[in-house]
Amino acid sequence: NHHVIDQCKSVKVNFKGDEIEAKTLAIDKTNDLAIIKAEINPDKFYPVSNEDVTLLQDIIVAGFPLGKKVSAAIKTSKGSITALAGYGDNYSEFQTDAALNPGNSGGPVIDEKGNVIGVAVAAYGKEEGVESFNFGIKVSILKNFAKANKINLSSQSYFSINNKSLSNLINEGTVYLECMMTGATLKRLMKKKKNRKAFYSKYR
Repeated sequence: NHHVIDQCKSVKVNFKGDEIEAKTLAIDKTNDLAIIKAEINPDKFYPVSNEDVTLLQDIIVAGFPLGKKVSAAIKTSKGSITALAGYGDNYSEFQTDAALNPGNSGGPVIDEKGNVIGVAVAAYGKEEGVESFNFGIKVSILKNFAKANKINLSSQSYFSINNKSLSNLINEGTVYLECMMTGATLKRLMKKKKNRKAFYSKYR
Protein backbone atom coordinates (compact mmCIF):
# COMPACT_ATOMS: atom_id res chain seq x y z
CA ASN A 1 0.00 0.00 0.00
CA HIS A 2 1.07 3.56 -0.60
CA HIS A 3 0.25 4.47 3.00
CA VAL A 4 2.79 1.89 4.22
CA ILE A 5 5.72 3.63 2.51
CA ASP A 6 4.38 7.19 2.61
CA GLN A 7 6.82 9.65 4.25
CA CYS A 8 9.42 6.93 4.89
CA LYS A 9 13.04 8.07 4.68
CA SER A 10 13.81 4.54 3.50
CA VAL A 11 11.96 1.23 3.17
CA LYS A 12 13.67 -2.02 4.11
CA VAL A 13 12.69 -5.55 3.13
CA ASN A 14 13.36 -8.29 5.70
CA PHE A 15 14.39 -11.38 3.75
CA LYS A 16 15.96 -14.51 5.26
CA GLY A 17 17.56 -12.59 8.09
CA ASP A 18 18.83 -9.69 5.98
CA GLU A 19 17.53 -6.13 5.67
CA ILE A 20 17.63 -4.97 2.06
CA GLU A 21 16.85 -1.38 1.15
CA ALA A 22 14.06 -1.05 -1.39
CA LYS A 23 13.54 1.51 -4.12
CA THR A 24 10.09 2.95 -4.81
CA LEU A 25 9.29 2.60 -8.52
CA ALA A 26 5.72 3.89 -8.66
CA ILE A 27 2.84 5.00 -6.45
CA ASP A 28 -0.93 5.22 -6.88
CA LYS A 29 -2.31 7.43 -4.11
CA THR A 30 -5.90 7.11 -5.31
CA ASN A 31 -5.97 3.32 -5.01
CA ASP A 32 -3.39 3.20 -2.20
CA LEU A 33 -0.84 1.07 -4.05
CA ALA A 34 2.92 1.22 -4.49
CA ILE A 35 5.51 -0.78 -6.41
CA ILE A 36 8.88 -1.22 -4.72
CA LYS A 37 11.98 -3.06 -5.84
CA ALA A 38 14.59 -4.88 -3.75
CA GLU A 39 17.53 -7.02 -4.82
CA ILE A 40 16.30 -10.37 -3.51
CA ASN A 41 15.79 -13.77 -5.14
CA PRO A 42 12.90 -15.63 -3.49
CA ASP A 43 12.51 -19.36 -4.07
CA LYS A 44 8.77 -18.93 -4.57
CA PHE A 45 6.48 -16.10 -5.61
CA TYR A 46 2.76 -15.67 -5.99
CA PRO A 47 0.86 -16.25 -9.22
CA VAL A 48 -1.72 -13.52 -9.90
CA SER A 49 -5.37 -14.20 -10.69
CA ASN A 50 -6.90 -13.15 -13.99
CA GLU A 51 -10.27 -12.47 -12.35
CA ASP A 52 -11.59 -10.37 -9.51
CA VAL A 53 -13.15 -11.97 -6.45
CA THR A 54 -16.73 -13.22 -6.34
CA LEU A 55 -19.25 -12.93 -3.53
CA LEU A 56 -18.80 -15.66 -0.85
CA GLN A 57 -15.45 -16.77 -2.33
CA ASP A 58 -13.12 -18.29 0.27
CA ILE A 59 -9.88 -16.37 0.81
CA ILE A 60 -6.69 -16.35 2.88
CA VAL A 61 -4.90 -13.22 4.10
CA ALA A 62 -1.17 -13.41 4.87
CA GLY A 63 1.02 -10.87 6.59
CA PHE A 64 2.44 -9.50 9.82
CA PRO A 65 -0.47 -8.01 11.81
CA LEU A 66 0.88 -5.96 14.73
CA GLY A 67 4.35 -6.29 13.26
CA LYS A 68 7.00 -8.38 14.97
CA LYS A 69 6.03 -7.18 18.43
CA VAL A 70 3.78 -10.24 18.78
CA SER A 71 6.08 -12.65 16.91
CA ALA A 72 8.30 -12.69 13.83
CA ALA A 73 6.30 -15.56 12.31
CA ILE A 74 4.05 -14.85 9.35
CA LYS A 75 0.37 -15.02 10.25
CA THR A 76 -2.70 -15.99 8.22
CA SER A 77 -6.44 -15.63 8.55
CA LYS A 78 -9.28 -17.16 6.57
CA GLY A 79 -12.63 -15.79 5.55
CA SER A 80 -14.86 -15.07 2.60
CA ILE A 81 -15.80 -12.18 0.35
CA THR A 82 -18.78 -10.42 1.95
CA ALA A 83 -19.26 -7.53 -0.49
CA LEU A 84 -17.96 -6.51 -3.91
CA ALA A 85 -17.48 -2.86 -2.95
CA GLY A 86 -15.44 -1.14 -0.29
CA TYR A 87 -16.23 1.74 2.04
CA GLY A 88 -18.32 4.48 0.44
CA ASP A 89 -19.27 2.25 -2.53
CA ASN A 90 -15.68 2.05 -3.69
CA TYR A 91 -15.79 -0.61 -6.41
CA SER A 92 -12.01 -0.72 -6.63
CA GLU A 93 -12.18 -2.65 -3.37
CA PHE A 94 -13.99 -5.62 -1.86
CA GLN A 95 -15.07 -6.41 1.69
CA THR A 96 -14.12 -9.53 3.65
CA ASP A 97 -14.75 -11.04 7.07
CA ALA A 98 -11.17 -12.37 7.21
CA ALA A 99 -9.32 -10.71 10.10
CA LEU A 100 -7.21 -7.68 9.19
CA ASN A 101 -5.20 -5.65 11.67
CA PRO A 102 -2.54 -2.92 11.53
CA GLY A 103 0.44 -4.53 9.83
CA ASN A 104 -1.62 -6.47 7.30
CA SER A 105 -1.64 -3.49 4.92
CA GLY A 106 -0.11 -4.30 1.55
CA GLY A 107 -0.16 -8.04 2.20
CA PRO A 108 -1.55 -10.63 -0.22
CA VAL A 109 -5.13 -11.83 -0.28
CA ILE A 110 -5.05 -15.23 -1.99
CA ASP A 111 -7.36 -18.04 -3.12
CA GLU A 112 -7.03 -21.75 -2.36
CA LYS A 113 -4.67 -22.21 -5.34
CA GLY A 114 -2.30 -19.51 -4.05
CA ASN A 115 -3.27 -16.87 -6.61
CA VAL A 116 -3.21 -13.26 -5.46
CA ILE A 117 -6.77 -11.98 -5.78
CA GLY A 118 -6.34 -8.73 -3.88
CA VAL A 119 -4.19 -6.55 -1.65
CA ALA A 120 -5.15 -6.09 2.01
CA VAL A 121 -5.74 -2.42 2.67
CA ALA A 122 -7.88 -1.46 5.67
CA ALA A 123 -10.13 -2.37 8.54
CA TYR A 124 -13.05 -0.16 9.50
CA GLY A 125 -14.97 0.40 12.71
CA LYS A 126 -12.94 -1.59 15.25
CA GLU A 127 -12.74 1.45 17.53
CA GLU A 128 -16.54 1.54 17.59
CA GLY A 129 -16.82 -2.20 18.19
CA VAL A 130 -17.76 -3.07 14.61
CA GLU A 131 -16.34 -6.38 13.39
CA SER A 132 -15.67 -7.95 9.98
CA PHE A 133 -15.55 -4.71 7.99
CA ASN A 134 -12.21 -5.35 6.33
CA PHE A 135 -11.22 -4.35 2.83
CA GLY A 136 -8.91 -5.35 0.01
CA ILE A 137 -7.99 -3.80 -3.34
CA LYS A 138 -9.21 -5.82 -6.32
CA VAL A 139 -6.63 -7.64 -8.42
CA SER A 140 -7.80 -5.88 -11.60
CA ILE A 141 -6.68 -2.56 -10.09
CA LEU A 142 -3.32 -4.08 -9.16
CA LYS A 143 -2.84 -5.49 -12.66
CA ASN A 144 -3.71 -2.19 -14.36
CA PHE A 145 -1.25 -0.36 -12.10
CA ALA A 146 1.50 -2.89 -12.82
CA LYS A 147 0.84 -2.83 -16.57
CA ALA A 148 0.93 0.97 -16.67
CA ASN A 149 4.39 0.78 -15.10
CA LYS A 150 5.59 -2.03 -17.41
CA ILE A 151 5.73 -4.60 -14.60
CA ASN A 152 5.00 -8.18 -15.67
CA LEU A 153 3.11 -10.22 -13.09
CA SER A 154 3.21 -14.00 -12.93
CA SER A 155 0.40 -15.96 -14.60
CA GLN A 156 -2.57 -17.43 -12.77
CA SER A 157 -2.29 -20.98 -11.45
CA TYR A 158 -5.15 -23.36 -12.22
CA PHE A 159 -3.84 -26.24 -10.11
CA SER A 160 -4.97 -27.13 -6.62
CA ILE A 161 -2.23 -27.32 -4.00
CA ASN A 162 -2.17 -28.93 -0.57
CA ASN A 163 -1.80 -27.03 2.70
CA LYS A 164 1.93 -27.78 2.97
CA SER A 165 2.64 -26.31 -0.48
CA LEU A 166 0.39 -23.34 0.26
CA SER A 167 2.21 -22.79 3.56
CA ASN A 168 5.59 -22.85 1.78
CA LEU A 169 4.34 -20.34 -0.79
CA ILE A 170 3.07 -17.98 1.90
CA ASN A 171 6.29 -18.21 3.91
CA GLU A 172 8.60 -17.76 0.91
CA GLY A 173 6.50 -15.27 -1.06
CA THR A 174 5.64 -12.76 1.69
CA VAL A 175 8.17 -10.31 3.11
CA TYR A 176 8.14 -7.94 6.07
CA LEU A 177 8.59 -4.24 5.31
CA GLU A 178 10.00 -1.63 7.65
CA CYS A 179 9.47 2.09 7.24
CA MET A 180 12.43 4.13 8.45
CA MET A 181 11.68 7.78 9.22
CA THR A 182 13.02 10.70 11.22
CA GLY A 183 11.97 11.17 14.84
CA ALA A 184 10.21 14.43 13.98
CA THR A 185 8.15 12.77 11.24
CA LEU A 186 7.29 9.87 13.55
CA LYS A 187 6.07 12.18 16.34
CA ARG A 188 4.00 14.22 13.90
CA LEU A 189 2.31 11.15 12.41
CA MET A 190 1.60 9.58 15.81
CA LYS A 191 -0.30 12.73 16.81
CA LYS A 192 -2.58 12.49 13.76
CA LYS A 193 -5.94 10.94 14.62
CA LYS A 194 -6.61 9.75 11.07
CA ASN A 195 -3.14 8.52 10.28
CA ARG A 196 -3.18 5.05 8.66
CA LYS A 197 0.29 3.93 9.65
CA ALA A 198 0.72 1.23 12.29
CA PHE A 199 3.03 1.92 15.22
CA TYR A 200 2.12 -0.94 17.61
CA SER A 201 2.79 1.29 20.63
CA LYS A 202 0.86 -1.06 22.95
CA TYR A 203 3.28 -3.87 22.14
CA ARG A 204 6.63 -2.12 22.69
